[in-house]
Amino acid sequence: MFNQSTAKNQRHSFAVGVEYGHEDLFLELELGTFHTTPLHAQRIANSVNSIILLKDHMVVIFKNAESITINDDFLKHAYKFRVCTKPKLPPLELSALTHREREEFIRNQAYIVTEEDMKEVNWDIKTAFQYLQQQYDARDQAYFSFSLSSSYVIPLSTHMQQEVQHATY
Repeated sequence: MFNQSTAKNQRHSFAVGVEYGHEDLFLELELGTFHTTPLHAQRIANSVNSIILLKDHMVVIFKNAESITINDDFLKHAYKFRVCTKPKLPPLELSALTHREREEFIRNQAYIVTEEDMKEVNWDIKTAFQYLQQQYDARDQAYFSFSLSSSYVIPLSTHMQQEVQHATY
């Protein structure tokens, strides 16, 4: 008989990744395809602690204090950049708002970024670094620290799993 605990512990293939952002520049980093349980796949996605963008490489720091370095020669296919095209609005001091004004702010579409507001750019690491330096007048800044925006765990279909297995043989 099929029960819930059996379903939770079944292994499947998952595409796992994270998205980190700095101001209006977002970095999607594919951590890989893993054959594991759904819970473990989510733990893998949550294992990234921070991402640091430097002039010619990125450092991915994991919660266990391990790290990997990504450059344009190593793992170039694992990342892509997106830029938010929505005009930036001035910051708003929420503490000065009444409860009703805060409720209206939460629903205000002018401050909500949607998928349509994001534009994928075909940038290498150096271009992304230069963009942030120029865009935020930070020419003397040696690095940019990205903060977590989201993570994803996408189950791969059986058909897709078979294709991946055939491609690896």
